[in-house]
Amino acid sequence: MYRAIFSRRAQKAFLDLPEREAERVKAAIESLMAAPRAYGTIKLEHAPVAQYRRRVGSWRILFDIDDKNQVIEIVDIRRRDEQTYH
Repeated sequence: MYRAIFSRRAQKAFLDLPEREAERVKAAIESLMAAPRAYGTIKLEHAPVAQYRRRVGSWRILFDIDDKNQVIEIVDIRRRDEQTYH
């Protein structure tokens, strides 16, 4: 099982989420910890923010995977818009 660590930006974004959305994002992160490359995980091409993303409704969890240390670094949590991947 992987462990999740949050960047300062991701931690702030998570704490600012509405309660219902925060519960959904938390469940998605727990799912990532069990299987980070499961169905729904998309590898991003040429994205400067993170290597992977997981969609949770209108929110995106942007993260990197460190297989050697079994760590998922949650880089950011953003609402989907034209600036999400920049």
